[in-house]
This record gives sequence, structure tokens and C-alpha cells, in this order.
Amino acid sequence: MILRTSHILFLLLLVSIWTGCSHQKKTVSDTKVPVVEEKLTKGSMAIMEKVNGTQVPFKWFAANGQGKFDLDGQRLSARVNVRILRDSVIWVQLQKFGFEVGRMLITPDSAFFINRFERTYSIYATEDFLVEYNVPADFEMFSKVFTAGAYLPPRIKSLDIEKDGSVNLSSATGMNARHWFDASSHLVRSEVSDPLAREWLSAYADYRNTNLGLQFPYKRSNTLIIDGIPNVFDLQYNDLEIDIPQEFPFSIPSHYEKI
Repeated sequence: MILRTSHILFLLLLVSIWTGCSHQKKTVSDTKVPVVEEKLTKGSMAIMEKVNGTQVPFKWFAANGQGKFDLDGQRLSARVNVRILRDSVIWVQLQKFGFEVGRMLITPDSAFFINRFERTYSIYATEDFLVEYNVPADFEMFSKVFTAGAYLPPRIKSLDIEKDGSVNLSSATGMNARHWFDASSHLVRSEVSDPLAREWLSAYADYRNTNLGLQFPYKRSNTLIIDGIPNVFDLQYNDLEIDIPQEFPFSIPSHYEKI
């Protein structure tokens, strides 16, 4: 299946669903508690506390930066502007040479894409889009592409510390995640795999304080491997702000063709 550029970038953005951030003080509703199918030992509880400490509490999120990705043997780049209302809306604008080339609006139910170059648009049920393009994700997971939080598989059955100090989370669903932290408990690298042998490899760097004083990785490198083929996406944020209300402008011109 041949994907259009805007769709490819969207898929590559999904790679970083386990985006990291160092531990910080939590608010009451900042993250969902994962289901753990084992009785937690004292050691396991410490592991979960470390992984949960990567989650960033927010209602509103906005950031802009530079995205780079591989397509047909070429290294391409685009400016990426992101706005999010937690659990409700993900809005992404792609720009090249100061001009908008694409815009996306994703909700838990629907996904909308505009291609300015080709004057086309697409509309999907979010679940159908992910199935069609062979991406095992949901709205909450791909929100973390842009925000933060180490990926937590559903129905965790075991939690272990490996010899190299990494945290290994195994799931009864066949999803597995392994995370590496530095001495400051910053998430620096992750590997995630699913039952279909698809893999996500990611690395995080350039931690800085946000406007709320939270530590956040402004730089991340990601690779999604499907059927043995690596799809690379790198993102470097320049500016980022949390919990400042945003707007999500999105309209489809009447003369654009639906594809």
C-alpha cells in the first residue's frame, strides 16, 4: 500500500507513544492507573512508581519544532506544530518553507487529514485508520507521541529489573515494554514489541523545564519496525507550553477532493 506523505508522517509520529519525562509531583487526574495482573511485591511497587513517574500531568499541550523522517530513501523534514486537549483532540500542522503542507485533526472517534499540495482530504474512523495502516495504537497511546510518559502495556503480568538496570514490563496481551533511565530517572530509551513482531525503538534527550517547571525531553529519535522495514522519525521541539488553552482551527475547502 502506498501512503501519502502526510499519512506517513502521522504513522511515524506514532512511534514515540512511550515518550519520556522525569518523575515529578502528580495531580489527582494526571494518569490512568495500569491494570496489573500480579500481586505487587515491594520491589514491583518501586518499579511501577519509577515508570509512572514519567507521566506528565496536563489538560492542554502545545509545542512546535522540527520533524525529520525517511521516505523512499530520502531524508525529509517539516516544521511540526502540535496542540492537544487531553483525551479529546490532537491537532497537528505540517509546514515546509513557511507554507502549510498538511493538517491533521484526530479525536477518539475520527481522524481528518488535509493535503495542501494535492488539494485533497481524507476522513476515517480513528480505529479503522489504525487497522488499515497496520498500527497497533489507540487515542491515548498516540497522544503520547507528542506529550510524555513511558508506555505501560495493558494487563501487566510481570515487572523486572534487568542486569543493565532497564525496566522490563510484560503483558498478558503479548505487548512488552522495556525502558532505560539515567541517574536522574529521566527516560532515555525504550523498546516496545507486540504479538505481531512489530517493534518501536526510541531515544530521548535534551530535557528542559516547561512553563510549569516540569522536566520534558525536547528531543526524541524513533524507529518503527514493521515486517522488518524500519521507519525513522526524529522530532526536536523548540518551544513548548502546558495548560494554556488552545484553539484547533480545521476546515476543509469545498474544492478539495476526498480520497
